[in-house]
Amino acid sequence: MNIVNEAVHLEHKWIFIAIPKTGTTSIRTQLRQIGKPLIPNPHLDILQVRDAIDFFFLKKNLATNKSFPSVEVKTYSQIKIDSASFFSNAFKFSSVRNPWERAVSLFFRKEGVQEQQNLSFDQFIENHLYASDTCVHPTLHKNQLDWICDDSGKILLDYIFKLENFSNAIKDIFERTNGLIRLENTVANKNESSKSSEYRNLYSEKTKKMIAKRFEKDIDTFCFTF
Repeated sequence: MNIVNEAVHLEHKWIFIAIPKTGTTSIRTQLRQIGKPLIPNPHLDILQVRDAIDFFFLKKNLATNKSFPSVEVKTYSQIKIDSASFFSNAFKFSSVRNPWERAVSLFFRKEGVQEQQNLSFDQFIENHLYASDTCVHPTLHKNQLDWICDDSGKILLDYIFKLENFSNAIKDIFERTNGLIRLENTVANKNESSKSSEYRNLYSEKTKKMIAKRFEKDIDTFCFTF
């Protein structure tokens, strides 16, 4: 164990929340670190990341005493302060995606739970309840927004961009991190059979309204339109 998770870079002080099916594979590939992670799961929400950082800082400070008397050993309170300071000062960012388009991407996915052979698209939409449905590592959040908020609903991130605005986001992220994060607009994990780019053609008026009601928080917060 020498890194927290691929979502966290201790030296460069950034945290990337990889919400599934929001173009994260390209970003995660470019930001990949060398090392054995405490938690290998790439898709952690912001609270899970915060807890993982707490545990990492604690574990890093255990069994490190080499002096007598042991005055240099940190107390648990000091460790918690260090962890909280890192979390507070780290640049925290994520991407989000139009819920109607994202649902199509989830339906046509080629990894995780694949349902396109078992259900029609309308049937899939009727049963699509969570922001990580069909994912290998599901986190039962109703909306994408829930990946990046605390329990009171407060957004804990510094920067959130829409997938379709990735080109502009690259420049913003570079500037906000003083050049520590250099991203390129590359495509990874592309499913050639997915029809997400033409998602509007797959919806009936009924299924369109289902997504609008079910993911209302995302749509209202990020001003998505069909």
